[in-house]
Amino acid sequence: PDGLGLGFGTITVIDDILTSQPELGSQIVGKAQGVYVASSADGSRQMMVFTALFEGGEYGDSLNFYGLYKIGSTMSRLSVIGGTGKFKNARGFAELRPLIPPGQIATDGAETLLRISVHLTY
Repeated sequence: PDGLGLGFGTITVIDDILTSQPELGSQIVGKAQGVYVASSADGSRQMMVFTALFEGGEYGDSLNFYGLYKIGSTMSRLSVIGGTGKFKNARGFAELRPLIPPGQIATDGAETLLRISVHLTY
């Protein structure tokens, strides 16, 4: 047991909203759909693969991400491994930073909000 409830090999499927800001009620810009797998024996690292599906507005189409997320780290990097539409053949990386919601003093390792900054060439 790793204390986080993410035993080695645990697969979690995601279908989460993407918003322009972390606050409740922020503009929804799309969805993140994919999986993450507890890929270290202590549960502190997760292999993530997901697609960001952008809906309407300035951006359409999608971006694909792959990499290792380190729970409790101030920042993890994922690779951008492609995309569709205007993001066809996209390459680059994404920086994932956990956000602590107002009123929450510390995280227990199961971050529920992530800020994703994407750096692309396409």
